[in-house]
Amino acid sequence: MFKGVKGIVALAGAAVVVVAIAYASYVSTQAQPPADQMAAASDPGAQLRVTLDPKNFQGNVREAYEIAERDPTLLAQLHCYCGCDKSIGHKNLLDCYRDTHGSRCEICVGEAHDAASMTSRGVPVERIRDALRARYAHGS
Repeated sequence: MFKGVKGIVALAGAAVVVVAIAYASYVSTQAQPPADQMAAASDPGAQLRVTLDPKNFQGNVREAYEIAERDPTLLAQLHCYCGCDKSIGHKNLLDCYRDTHGSRCEICVGEAHDAASMTSRGVPVERIRDALRARYAHGS
């Protein structure tokens, strides 16, 4: 197929092109920040999204995602009592709203609504934790 010096040069040239393309592809994926960071960089007012977009949901579920989006620090301090920590590795109630789990779980939605209600009345997070535990922990 490849005979002589011309064949070796052609084969070596093809190998160089393949390596160059692979390297360029690797470098471009390493050099690019994630899409959400690029969007934030182009729009200085944009925030990095911590939860899924509440607009993707309806009713009480949408309100729960709005609560998580509005006060992620609160939900990050609360345990979720539906068992998602054991079944899917969630570390706190906020994690339920980082994926679609919160849209399918009445316990997660209830906890978010209860926490927001108590926060609006000035209840400290320690008492919110106690109240959520008393109401939802019976199944854990």
